Amino acid sequence: MTGKAGRIDDRYSTDEKYTTLRGIHRDARRHLSEAEWNYLWCGTGDEVTLKDNVAAFDRYRFVAPLFAGIDYPTTLTNVLGFDLSFPAFIAPFGGEVAFHPEGHRAIGRAAEAVGIQQMVPVAASYPLEDIAAASSVASVFQITFVGDEGAVLDLMERAKAAGYKYICVTYSPIRQWRERMMEDRFSIRGETGPANFGPGRSDPAALVELLDFTQPRWNWQQAKRAIARAPLPCIVKGVMSVQDAHAALDAGAVGLYVSNYGGRTVDRTPAALDVLPSIRRAVGREIPIIFDSGVRRGSDIATALALGANAVALGRLIALGLAADGEHGVRRTLELLQREFWTTLGHLGCSKVADLSDAVLYQPEQSLTR
Repeated sequence: MTGKAGRIDDRYSTDEKYTTLRGIHRDARRHLSEAEWNYLWCGTGDEVTLKDNVAAFDRYRFVAPLFAGIDYPTTLTNVLGFDLSFPAFIAPFGGEVAFHPEGHRAIGRAAEAVGIQQMVPVAASYPLEDIAAASSVASVFQITFVGDEGAVLDLMERAKAAGYKYICVTYSPIRQWRERMMEDRFSIRGETGPANFGPGRSDPAALVELLDFTQPRWNWQQAKRAIARAPLPCIVKGVMSVQDAHAALDAGAVGLYVSNYGGRTVDRTPAALDVLPSIRRAVGREIPIIFDSGVRRGSDIATALALGANAVALGRLIALGLAADGEHGVRRTLELLQREFWTTLGHLGCSKVADLSDAVLYQPEQSLTR
């Protein structure tokens, strides 16, 4: 299914290579070495947060009403000014040539075919310009605010010149403690070095500072100054509290990205889904919120939207598709997620994405009074 209008044929007879996300998962696991699989699937420390992210979705149940009188459901929506075939973005994850040599170039082409937008990380395996040239949907460039402010601004200017529409701001105080990768002594096959830094590209000082930590990390005052000078509007990723949500908006962010980075930064932080409702209540309905961490199904997308997100960002699932079958694997992953989401939408009595609210979530105490 693409972004074009059309009915979904959901009969089980099909010539498609992959009929479910399970099949994509199996092929990805078969194609990757143990070390590469650990790179994709690991969290930090004991991986408590990694597990909690998924378990948080499993705690929710839906209310599936009878005779809801819905129209034929549409998954179309608009987020951050982008028309999306369903409420999803590609999350900004790096080191993607570990899964397929075409990396984010293939991911962008698949996203374009399905009708969603791509967030591109500063740690991508190809320069930001190459990825932007591969498709029309490389629209958000992620950059870590660290090191010299001038170097950060120069990198944002590169993104604007390449056609990106937003900057996704992230913060990295300390390097992550990923024990599976440490035990594997992991390095990414096929990468020749940081693609966005070096001669003819951007000053590698920010990358060096990220690793060496010779200066104090940025505070909100520095972030606010850089956002004010940024050539593109900024959204802030890693928001996990009401306090940081307000701080990000006060610093000039035009949107929030609720995420604990899939449990890959520091262990024993809350599941991202558990903090989402309080952040939505605190900032109101008008602020766009992107969500990631723990999304595995189209029904998970519906849950996240019911709890306050405008769209989700997809990381590990996209890497699975890339490892399974390159561009086609990513495209099929997105198509299956859209179909799962469409199916969930209809069963919940929703004709359109905007109909999703916490009313579709089962509340045991309320059901007893009916």
